[in-house]
Amino acid sequence: MQRVPIDFRLSDDSLAMQSSTHRVVNDLLAYEPHFHETNEVHEDVHKTLRDMGYYGLSIPEEFGGSPVDKVTLALVQLELARLPPQFWPSIRQAVGPVPQLLLQHGTPAQRDRWLPRIVAGGAVCLALTEPDAGSDLGAMRTTAVRNGDRWVLNGAKTYISNAERGDGFLVFAKTDTSKARDGVSAFFVDPGTPGFTISKPIRTMGFMTTGVYGLTFDDCQIPAESLLGEENRGFYYAVSGLNEARVNVGCVALGGSQIAYERALQYSKDRVTFGQPLASHQVLQHMLVDMAMEQHAARLLLLDAAWSLQHGVDVRLKCSYAKVFCSEAASRIADKALQIFGGAGYIKGMVVERVYRESRVTRIFEGANEIQRNMIAKQLLKM
Repeated sequence: MQRVPIDFRLSDDSLAMQSSTHRVVNDLLAYEPHFHETNEVHEDVHKTLRDMGYYGLSIPEEFGGSPVDKVTLALVQLELARLPPQFWPSIRQAVGPVPQLLLQHGTPAQRDRWLPRIVAGGAVCLALTEPDAGSDLGAMRTTAVRNGDRWVLNGAKTYISNAERGDGFLVFAKTDTSKARDGVSAFFVDPGTPGFTISKPIRTMGFMTTGVYGLTFDDCQIPAESLLGEENRGFYYAVSGLNEARVNVGCVALGGSQIAYERALQYSKDRVTFGQPLASHQVLQHMLVDMAMEQHAARLLLLDAAWSLQHGVDVRLKCSYAKVFCSEAASRIADKALQIFGGAGYIKGMVVERVYRESRVTRIFEGANEIQRNMIAKQLLKM
């Protein structure tokens, strides 16, 4: 492992942006009861986040964005993640892998087409997972065959987030079926393309308003210029993009656990039992201390990973560290927060119930934690 001094001291600009986002989030939390009652996100939420430019935080100004460094971006996401995840799904995509892959490997025409759409609040969905290929990307069965000036796609994807509102899809497919990971390429596909269909929603425990979706490609023909970067390099693009995504997941998990901790801390002061506030009982104090320590340690690990992304240092290792530790710490913190509330925390509409339920998936997506541990072990052992 490369030994490099780490310095993620926070600038005044970073702290100011974090503070302003904190205030915005506090205002938007007023819409959470409406969401729990209707399962619909109030339009004011989308409008506020769009008008304040959160969709453009990883996109250059020439495409309409207002880019910030990776550490500032992590701080902003930590604040946004105090909201229900249904309030900002397109922002998670806008600051995730797709813009970075476009900037690194896209043609000028691809960048000009897709990046301004993302800044405007559009969603370009990443389509990797298949019914028989999740963590093992090399096992994917979706194929893309060149036919003159077209590519012909056949196959299926599953568990695709935001597909119902997707302005475009970055689809990974085998262009050389004789190879595993070295035969994968990536393509941009428009919704409505003949041969491309989106399933009915697959309902989930939480996290998405309607659920996730399946995609089917049946002799779906797309222009040759839909290819992202080089043919047969898609696996490596996906791996680099998922480093970014794992920091995003760490932010989502940790930001959610932060508001659960805040609510539990306040409740422990307000709730009186046996003539005393809950917070006066040592067992509750120890729970709150453990939550605060885990939150602090996870935050430092996350900022370290964001700094590494910015500077290209131990990126895969640090991003995996952050994804695993933050998601697991968040689950433990959410569990303790609900326990402090007792029966009141188990009621639908309570923030701690929402966080407890929503945080579970962060240990699964963007690389299950078991796979992350395998990757970390290989890097540590040089296997």
